[in-house]
Amino acid sequence: MGEIFNTLIRGLGSILGFFYDLLDGVFAEGVSLGLSIILLTIVVNLLVFPLTLKQTRATRAFTAIQPEIKRIQKEYKDDPQEMQKKLMELQKSAGATPGGCLLPLLVQMPIWFALFRLLQTPEQYIAPESALGLALADDVPKTFLGMDLFTSPSEAMALGLRAALPYLIMIVLMVATQYVQQWHATYGQERPAGQPGAGAQQAITKIMPLFIGFISWNFPAGLIIYWATGNLFRLGQQALIFKMDGRPTPAATTTEEPKKEPKAIPASEQAEAKKPQQGAADKRRRRRRR
Repeated sequence: MGEIFNTLIRGLGSILGFFYDLLDGVFAEGVSLGLSIILLTIVVNLLVFPLTLKQTRATRAFTAIQPEIKRIQKEYKDDPQEMQKKLMELQKSAGATPGGCLLPLLVQMPIWFALFRLLQTPEQYIAPESALGLALADDVPKTFLGMDLFTSPSEAMALGLRAALPYLIMIVLMVATQYVQQWHATYGQERPAGQPGAGAQQAITKIMPLFIGFISWNFPAGLIIYWATGNLFRLGQQALIFKMDGRPTPAATTTEEPKKEPKAIPASEQAEAKKPQQGAADKRRRRRRR
């Protein structure tokens, strides 16, 4: 397992070095490295796009079957075991799963940690004779957007709030873009309730951005740029998917009850009802005569 992880790190280092070679001499070292990380992010997200597309469509199918899910819940409310069985069968037949944006994020976690290791000890994985290897050996800070790409926010904070401000802004941007991406993915859709794992799914979706923002405090700035760029790119992917398939519409939650027509009264009953009224009218006429 360790060798597979090291192979992944070396692969990321090769891609990063390739982009750096293209940009070397055009920009400053820090800018070239920062842009190389952004290009690496785009490549990774393009590779996982088929998974993102499949999972997003599965989530859309889950939204579409919400009325049927509610029917099953109502019909089998006294038999929880049978209800869960029916729900699982329905989801399987529809190819539906909740949480379209979570699985692609989990798939990218090994890449995220591999990039962390690469930025933490780049000399172990970057060929020293390459342009990037030579740039790393000169000990010149690789600054991009006011941040040293190999410095973590916690290390920058030790130099003062002013030095750490660009790092803090990038962390906030990373967390905010992930929440925006999740909001965009579920906007206008009915939240599933009472489904197997739905509560845990929603809790993980809410906590994940904050968790990533928290652990990023000790991660190199280059890794934070990678994640923030990935959030923005996935947001664009979602917009593309909605353009291809159309944005999901909310499932119908209520149905209007048919209006009840007034009950027809038989002619005989109408005649009987008129008799008391006629009798009352005769009495009033007799009183007036007196």
